[in-house]
Amino acid sequence: MIAIWNEVVETGDAFPQEYPLTRDTGAEFFASQTYVGVAVDERVGVVGLYILHPNNVGRCGHIANASYAVSSACRGQHIGEKLVLDCLEQARLH
Repeated sequence: MIAIWNEVVETGDAFPQEYPLTRDTGAEFFASQTYVGVAVDERVGVVGLYILHPNNVGRCGHIANASYAVSSACRGQHIGEKLVLDCLEQARLH
């Protein structure tokens, strides 16, 4: 998960982080989310993921915010689409 997240961070196009996650900061980062979904290919391992959390606090706490990352080696296989569909379901539950 950390490697895929860092791949997106390092391109500088999508996530606000300035530095890649380490094993320790990655564990803390993912544990702090309301929900983390992963896409797994049995042959390769984790190929994509998303984080889900409230967009804000108080009266805006019911509005979800999510970020997605798919391994560049696995893009174009509709993994992101599957992550979004799962995220919509999880957002209703959380």
